[in-house]
Amino acid sequence: MKDKLLYSMLLFLFITVIPTCGQQLHNLENYKLIERQLITKTHAQKIAKVQVQDFQGRIKPISTLSLELLRKIHGRSSFKYTDQYGQKKQLSPTQVFMGMQYKPDSWQLLEFIKIEKKTINELKKVLKINSSGYSSASQFFDFQGNYKLKKLVNKAYSKAPGKRNAFDKDIIKIDERINIVWGVFNGQFLKIFPKKNDPNQKWYCPIDSDADFKGDEELFFNKIIPTYFEDITSAIQTKDWTTPDTTLELIKNFQKSNSSSILLSETKINTEIWFNNNPVFLWCLIGYSLFGTTLLLLSFWHIFKYKNLILKKIIKTTLFLVFVIFILHGIGIIIRWYISGHAPWSNGYEATIFIAWIGMLAGFIFQKNSSFATAASSILAICLIGIAHGSLMNPEITNLVPVLKSYWLLIHVAIITASYGFLALGSLLSLITLILMCFQTFSNSSETEKTIIKLTNINQLTSTIGLYMLTIGTFLGGIWANESWGRYWGWDPKETWALISIVIYSFVLHIRIIFHKNYLYIYNVCNLFALGSLIMTFFGVNYYLSGLHSYAKGDPFPIPNWIYIIIPITLVISIIPLFKNKIIFPRIKKAGYDFS
Repeated sequence: MKDKLLYSMLLFLFITVIPTCGQQLHNLENYKLIERQLITKTHAQKIAKVQVQDFQGRIKPISTLSLELLRKIHGRSSFKYTDQYGQKKQLSPTQVFMGMQYKPDSWQLLEFIKIEKKTINELKKVLKINSSGYSSASQFFDFQGNYKLKKLVNKAYSKAPGKRNAFDKDIIKIDERINIVWGVFNGQFLKIFPKKNDPNQKWYCPIDSDADFKGDEELFFNKIIPTYFEDITSAIQTKDWTTPDTTLELIKNFQKSNSSSILLSETKINTEIWFNNNPVFLWCLIGYSLFGTTLLLLSFWHIFKYKNLILKKIIKTTLFLVFVIFILHGIGIIIRWYISGHAPWSNGYEATIFIAWIGMLAGFIFQKNSSFATAASSILAICLIGIAHGSLMNPEITNLVPVLKSYWLLIHVAIITASYGFLALGSLLSLITLILMCFQTFSNSSETEKTIIKLTNINQLTSTIGLYMLTIGTFLGGIWANESWGRYWGWDPKETWALISIVIYSFVLHIRIIFHKNYLYIYNVCNLFALGSLIMTFFGVNYYLSGLHSYAKGDPFPIPNWIYIIIPITLVISIIPLFKNKIIFPRIKKAGYDFS
């Protein structure tokens, strides 16, 4: 019996523990190998300033390209691992990008390609992967070089986009990552060689066969990268990086000689690298979450302790801190504008960040009337920036598509997106007002009643401004459409939903004329749920419907699970005030508002 038990324990260890330990030892050996071949951070910082052209034609520092590729491959902005001594190490995106090209045979063994966790169990039938959420490039190919995901990829692409399930979409994403990884290994992304007087201003990578350089330029193009990698090998051994540094300067001089007209200035390069290394909008998200949430709680507390002077000072201090974050938010938008060279609301990510800032601006405009305005705008900013940074949107800075290369981008799009900020703030104020009505349902308070009236008035002002801006922006869009497409209106999905939003918010703002008795309650409920039309106009049309406005769209993302929690909660908050006995808010009725 004891022998059987011992045998079972040994078998369990062999099946579970030993393979895991073997995998960990294998990874440690790979990390040791990478560390022996590692490009130093000092040299990587110099590589980061070399300019490169992406596949869309944008000129940017290698720092930016490296960051964008690492986010797509690894799902993070840096590569972290634990060495053989148990110390946590971190490689910059540039170190990873250049390391993959310098020693692809070593990097293809490292587990750094992101695998969606919900897909791991399915992929285990095809690949030998663990449950870490990452896999190595070599795992996707057998010894004959056959791609193990080929059947799954072909099956996923054979389906219409609307009929692909979550697994199909994950397979397509993984396939894209594998293609990017092998593209980096082959040097396809290293487009650092411009051709003089090229009418298309195209830059070439070392493996481009159509790069028709002549004379000394041809020799430079063919030899510089292999020579550079040899210099890196010597530098790693001698600890002297002078020669590789000199090679980088030669590449920069080649770029200046052949394509000086489109090169970025040193100031712009440094600014973009700083922006890459300092997540300004993520800082803002943290700041709004901390101070905005605190301000909201203090504002609720102030209703019941409105005579407390210390509480008022704390609210003013918190408002100032939120204002500091708001200024940082604006600086981030300006920096992105400077880097991209165009107004930063040309895609979903940029527009979302801009709407969050406009919502904050609206909150500060009406802050004198109530701190709830700024608190609500902070919650709006938290939601929007959170969506932008929640892996649902691509933060990459891109060149403008031809249709957006117009002064109308600065006018029409700015007014339309700004209107979303005001209207969304109005809907959030309606939610806060309904929450106060819920409190009032169970406990009468004159201060609560005053706050409800005050917030409803602010709500009307923000929604009115938003509706005016949305209407004007839509008319201006018609003028731009006539210039671009030769017609003012074509019932494009974006145009149609913009009109629907105008009609809905026009109805909401006229509720006090239509419903005299139940005005406060009906207005706030309708204004809250009117936000649905705005969400459809901005997110739904861009990501789920195709049309002439699809230039700003991205990959459709699944509806977040928290939506299914928020909607029932919102419905409950909207219904609770109806449980008040016969006459709700008797003091409000005396003030001229009948809520019966």
